[in-house]
Amino acid sequence: MEKLSRRELLKLSGAGALLGPLALSLQEASAQGMEAYEIQLPETTIYSSCLQCNTGCPIKVKLYEGVASKIDGNPLSPWTFRPHLPLNTPVDVVAKVDGALCPKGQAGIQTAYDPYRIRKVLKRAGPRGSGKWEEISFHQAVKEIVEGGKLFAHLGDERHYPGLKELWALKDPEVMNRMAQAVRAIWAEKNREKKQALVAKFKEVFKDYLHALIDPDHPDLGPKNNQVVSAWGRLKAGRSDFIRWFFGQSFGTVNLHGHTTVCQGSMYFTGKARSCQELCVRVCVRGAYRS
Repeated sequence: MEKLSRRELLKLSGAGALLGPLALSLQEASAQGMEAYEIQLPETTIYSSCLQCNTGCPIKVKLYEGVASKIDGNPLSPWTFRPHLPLNTPVDVVAKVDGALCPKGQAGIQTAYDPYRIRKVLKRAGPRGSGKWEEISFHQAVKEIVEGGKLFAHLGDERHYPGLKELWALKDPEVMNRMAQAVRAIWAEKNREKKQALVAKFKEVFKDYLHALIDPDHPDLGPKNNQVVSAWGRLKAGRSDFIRWFFGQSFGTVNLHGHTTVCQGSMYFTGKARSCQELCVRVCVRGAYRS
């Protein structure tokens, strides 16, 4: 077969992406006679997941001279190639077939090679707001986060910063549950004097654990465990299970908060609206014509 020009290759590749079932044969045909095309070789292709947004599309990263040069969708996934290739497709064939991927996903190369990308843990190296940072090892970061201490003494800050070990103050789940019930009773009481009496009763009942509270006079703030906040942006099944187990059920903080990205949010709400619309239509039709 004659070698294809770049223009012909692009035409065939584009057609393959649009024609669905014919995509494999067309893209394979476009790759014939191009054995020297390095970024279509299986040994220069890495399969991974895109993290440019919360969707996490399966991707294939093409390397040229050891550098990521192009990112496309993984043709083995129904998310990025439909119908997807069989999972037993030979790796040399998969390397020549590209799935679809949005521009934000393809821009992952810019994220990977951004000169300002944070590659190591940064620790404040000046007053707050000074914009001064220093790189530290992950080992040092974990040690300081867990053990705390006078972490900025070298900057003249002699304050003690508590670590996770110190903030894991209350460890008995039964005591936590009893405290929660007592706090709910305090919240429910609207009379000022009676509320103060309930706080005094709380301090008497849990006198052996007052050292573990953020403020014994305000038991609704809870134990010092609540001073740890877990805030996330991209968190789905698996990771979310671990985070909620580690910080919520094990460490015992109630401060678990998340936000989302524009891509994930638009996808979620669009999908939800569509699903709700279809569901409502089905319910209404069934209800109107139920015999």
